[in-house]
Amino acid sequence: MNAMILNAMARTGLGFWTLTGLTGLLILIGLVGAWGYQIYMGMGVANIRRPVFWGLYITNFVFWIGISHSGTFVSAILRVFKAEFRRPITRASEMMTSFALVVAGMYPLIHLGRTWRFYWMLPYPNQRQLWPNFHSPLMWDMMAIFTYLI
Repeated sequence: MNAMILNAMARTGLGFWTLTGLTGLLILIGLVGAWGYQIYMGMGVANIRRPVFWGLYITNFVFWIGISHSGTFVSAILRVFKAEFRRPITRASEMMTSFALVVAGMYPLIHLGRTWRFYWMLPYPNQRQLWPNFHSPLMWDMMAIFTYLI
């Protein structure tokens, strides 16, 4: 009985992969379209304007960082208590942490508005002696993600 039920999930045909590909393509078109609309219309689309300079993107950033912390916490607890029988949960929580960090890392870049100029956030010496604004919370968000990934 189990083999018969699981057989439907194990054997996928051309229709499944076509539907999966079309769904992924529609999602990609929607994301690129939304990002292009924001680039064209400006950051006001995301309700980031005076007097509120922090909006939806930083809220999502904090959410995904919280998810990554929870994955790290679950993995650390299981490793500290040497719960070998819970190794799949440990692996899943570590993967959840990695995925959440990658997703969280996108939000400060999107919040910049001009994503292609992300290198302005990197402190590197140059001839004009321009440095990132270390008083900006956005700068410290980037530092937190890079430190976490290291």
